[in-house]
Amino acid sequence: MPTNAKNFLPVLTVLLLATCPQANAQNTPAAPQPPTPVQPAALNLNSFAAANNSLLHRVARTRSQAEARVSSFKATQGSFGGLHHKVRSYAGTPKGMVNAVGVQTSSGVVKEQTIKQRYGIELEKVVYHDAKGRKVLTERYEGHQLTRLELFEYNESFNAPVSSGLLVRGDYLRYIFSSVSLVYKGGQQTSYFFRPRPAGE
Repeated sequence: MPTNAKNFLPVLTVLLLATCPQANAQNTPAAPQPPTPVQPAALNLNSFAAANNSLLHRVARTRSQAEARVSSFKATQGSFGGLHHKVRSYAGTPKGMVNAVGVQTSSGVVKEQTIKQRYGIELEKVVYHDAKGRKVLTERYEGHQLTRLELFEYNESFNAPVSSGLLVRGDYLRYIFSSVSLVYKGGQQTSYFFRPRPAGE
């Protein structure tokens, strides 16, 4: 072997050893990193937020549709265990009344609002009805703060509701669905959601 080749061999070996690990490192895929664990509280919060937003969107639409049908109202006031009054809103005119041009029209109740004073607290209940007279939304307030809300949705083929969404004070939400009717307990699907308290409360 020529002398120049003998002298070059150790240099070539060093170069190969120095470059091989880098080549291998470039060709070898990086080891997968373990996923960041997701806390159950975060899942519950996200689920509650989505369910709550969906329910409140449908509630706002139901209110808007009902109030667009209102054309008259009738108010009564009394006292039973405290100050109390009720307002009924109608699509048309109340029974026994005529409209501004002297015509008796349909007396379907759209909205019923009852307000009472108990122990210095104002209690309010509001009930909305659809064009077929079915109860679609109920709301309860204490001191102008919402404490309970329940929405009923109907399939046009059935008179009974096929789903209901219930929101109660404390941020608890329940959603029930049935492909047939909520009157029949079998086949109902029920989901529960809640907003967990922030840490430190």
